[in-house]
Amino acid sequence: MRPRTAWRLSVLAGLVAFACSFAFGKIPGLVACGTFAGSGQLGPILAFELARTPGDVAALFGAGSCRASLIDAQNAGLWLDALGFIPFYTLFLVLAAIAASRGRARRAIVAVLLIAGLSDEIEGLVMWRIMGNLPGSDGQLGALYWAVHIKFALLAIGTTLIGLELIRTTRLWPMLFGLVVTVGGAAAIYGFWSLPNAMMMAGFTYAWFAILVTAIVASFAAGVFAPRSAGARALR
Repeated sequence: MRPRTAWRLSVLAGLVAFACSFAFGKIPGLVACGTFAGSGQLGPILAFELARTPGDVAALFGAGSCRASLIDAQNAGLWLDALGFIPFYTLFLVLAAIAASRGRARRAIVAVLLIAGLSDEIEGLVMWRIMGNLPGSDGQLGALYWAVHIKFALLAIGTTLIGLELIRTTRLWPMLFGLVVTVGGAAAIYGFWSLPNAMMMAGFTYAWFAILVTAIVASFAAGVFAPRSAGARALR
């Protein structure tokens, strides 16, 4: 696949992924019924992902009508996640990696991102199982822990590697965009080690937005975003 084609497809996938991300905030009833230690800075979806014990889940979902409303909202969010956000953000990042990298580096980054996306889908299945029998079991919360942490760790690493590949082009604009992506990815890595931490999500937001802008620009000027040795080929 030519870099320009990959960048253009990445734009389309990225726009859908960002639209899905925006749609999460429009789901009716997606409001936590309570909080558990350390979850006050998180939204209800992320708080659920980071719950570590059945007690955490029980505190988040509360009881009565609020619990029923939150269960419905979380179900809607999980469907949006499984069918929209996860496949399209994975495609967005994979296509950006294909466009920005070459050889072994490309294969490694793509593999990291695909495993991250798979872990995210597994995470959703575990969350459905927990909601089917609230507040879930210690075994289910243990499985959720690993799915969530593998996902976030690999997404942070994959995002950072895309930024580093852009910097390696040794061209001014890719290096500037790549620096933003790399810093955002590094912030996500830092935030990952001290979860729950809003810095991780902010890092992903800035880095992925920078990748989207990069893809848009590169869709019209692919040669500028290719390595110097590959610039001529990218223009053909």
